[in-house]
Amino acid sequence: MRNIFKGHLPARYIMAFMAFLGYSNIFLVRNSINLAIVAMVNYTAVNNNVQIIDNTSKPGLIQCEVYSENFTGKNEDGPFVWSQPIQALISTSFLWGYITTNIPGGRLAEVVGTKYLLTGSVLLTSVLTVLVPPAAYLGWQYLVFIRVLMGIALGPSFPSMHPMIAKWIPPNERSTISALVYGGAELGTVSGLLLTGLIIENIGWEAVFYVEGCFGVIWAVFWLFLVHDNPEEHPRISEKEKTYIKTEIAKDAHVSNKALPIPWKSILTSMPFYSILIANIGHNWGFLILLVDLPVYLKTIFGFDIKSNAVILALPYFLSWISTLILCPFADLCKKRKWLSTVAVRKIWTLIGHLGPALCLFVMAGAGCNIQLIIAMLMLSQVVEAGNYGGWLINHIDIAPSFSGILVSHHFFSFKTALIVS
Repeated sequence: MRNIFKGHLPARYIMAFMAFLGYSNIFLVRNSINLAIVAMVNYTAVNNNVQIIDNTSKPGLIQCEVYSENFTGKNEDGPFVWSQPIQALISTSFLWGYITTNIPGGRLAEVVGTKYLLTGSVLLTSVLTVLVPPAAYLGWQYLVFIRVLMGIALGPSFPSMHPMIAKWIPPNERSTISALVYGGAELGTVSGLLLTGLIIENIGWEAVFYVEGCFGVIWAVFWLFLVHDNPEEHPRISEKEKTYIKTEIAKDAHVSNKALPIPWKSILTSMPFYSILIANIGHNWGFLILLVDLPVYLKTIFGFDIKSNAVILALPYFLSWISTLILCPFADLCKKRKWLSTVAVRKIWTLIGHLGPALCLFVMAGAGCNIQLIIAMLMLSQVVEAGNYGGWLINHIDIAPSFSGILVSHHFFSFKTALIVS
């Protein structure tokens, strides 16, 4: 196996690809509940009728006079009589556990490394995913408990990757590689929605969690063998690549392979730190609100069945993933050719990723029942949202590469806490 990789595919690209698959799996299992719950709930019993929207005064808009008893499609009613607040509780309970391990996870990645931390996170989540159906039949309280545990297990997942990127990826490749790595979140969302819809339509909602729970175990085996925390520990990396990585990273900033004392005063008095935090809140707020609320919105307002719901929801995230593969390499090109400074690139790409979706959401809010316009704006919003991957999301490594794990963990902790409180 040593000869297959040495001198052929660069080790940093193998690391990035495996991380991409890892985040695809993470978002597959954490978000599938948002669509599966549409098939799990008996909407007729809940009597979840929606108010008729009168758009007769607005030409060109369709009527969305949809009631729960008129829904069509397979699996239109599930076994559980859960009210809307309980459904929201199940979807968001993941965040309760998630915030508890964000900060410890970021620091652990800096101290012990990302490799084994991410492995444990994914494996534990895979086991908990398989327990979702029996927990649901025991009662929604048990399902909430399982979701909280899943959040605790996955809390370190995002903060743990920044320290690995800081050690492995040269500055002029970080936008591109980060787009590949964190683009797994988009593709995982796409594949999760499509796979969830397909499994529900053909087998049943319970199978969603049994099938998807197995994926993490398979990924972990390959991750453990192929990936190492830094170039110095990798047994198959070429000397040429190792020298290149060390030389390029040294030009930009010092990145230590050992954990350094956390400079709390410098962090808490840093304006760039708070600027990135604000950008984090704006991006993730929109991402999570759409992800959690859209499946139920499309069913209750427009009457889409599971299959249609899955396709409509998946397409914007697929376009977002494609967009990251265009916008982020262009960000690196702008830096490499010295067309723009690193600061300018991060600001411009963050602006694209925030202002674009905001304008699209304003249009959606005024679209009434014009489903064609709503879907078009939904897709466009996710295309421009991809700018965030070359903007604020990687900015922690620019300002403090040796403390990128603790920085990003504080940001995710702050935002998720605010979301729960709201």
